[in-house]
Amino acid sequence: MRLRLLALGLLVAGCAGTPSAVHPVAPGAPTAPGAPTAPAPVDFPVSAVPRPIVLIGSPWEPLETVGSEAEKVAVGNGRFTFTGGEPATPGLMSVELPDGPATLPLIGVRAAVDAVNATTEDGPQGSPLELVSAELGTAAFRTDRGELELPAWRFRSSFGSVWAWPALTPEAFWKLGEVGFATHHAATFDGVELVVQLPDPGPPCPGEEPSVSEAVVTEGAAFVTVGLRITGGGTGTCARDAMYRSKPYTVKLKEPLGARLLVDENNGVIPVAVQ
Repeated sequence: MRLRLLALGLLVAGCAGTPSAVHPVAPGAPTAPGAPTAPAPVDFPVSAVPRPIVLIGSPWEPLETVGSEAEKVAVGNGRFTFTGGEPATPGLMSVELPDGPATLPLIGVRAAVDAVNATTEDGPQGSPLELVSAELGTAAFRTDRGELELPAWRFRSSFGSVWAWPALTPEAFWKLGEVGFATHHAATFDGVELVVQLPDPGPPCPGEEPSVSEAVVTEGAAFVTVGLRITGGGTGTCARDAMYRSKPYTVKLKEPLGARLLVDENNGVIPVAVQ
C-alpha cells in the first residue's frame, strides 16, 4: 500500500534547551539535504480567513491500538468498511484555531470512511478492516503550527482499536493528506525571531578546518524559505557515521511570519511552535 503522502524519512529531535512544542515523530517527509524538491507552495492562501489548517502526516490517526497482527495486515491492505450505526452529523461546530475561533461545517461518517479509503494511492487490496462503531469527538492532530485539537470521527475497529479522522470538511485544510513530516522544526515567541533546527555539518576530517554553517532566509508573500549556507571545511571524504545531526539556528525575519508557511530549501513544510 502506498499512502498519498510525501515519501517517508526520519524526524530528529532538537537540541536540549531549544524552545519547541512541536514533538518530533517518525516517519517523516524527505526534507533532509539531498531530498527531492517539492513544488513551491505559491498557491497557499495566506490571506484566507480562517487560515487553512496545514495538517502534517496522515489524517488517519490511531488513538488506541491492541497490537493485533491481523489488524496490522488489514490496515496495510488500505481498505476500510463501516458496519455500525451512523450517528447524526451536526451542521456546524466551533473550533479553536491558531488564528482564532471559527465555526466550520462537518462531514458525516460515510464521507469520512470514503476519505480514509481514498488515501490508498494504488487502490484497496485484500480484506478490509471492519469499523464497527463511530462517535463524534475530538482528536489531536499535528499541524504546521503545533498540535491542534479538532473535531474528529472516532472509529472502533472489530479488533477493538480506535482510529480518528478529522470531521471538518476538506475545505478547512490545505492539501489534506499531502503534507509529509519535516526533518526540521522551529519555534518562535514573536513571529519575527525564529529558532530553527537545521543540519549540523558535523566535525571535520582529521587535519581539516571545520566548516561554518549559516542559516539563510528568503521571504515571500505566501511562504518563508530557510536554508543553510556552508563555507570552509575540507573534502569531507574521511569515514563518517551515518547519524543525522542538527543544531538550532536563530533567524530574524523582516516581517512577522504571520499566516505564511515556513519551508526548507526543498519546499518541505517546517512546523513552527508559537510559544
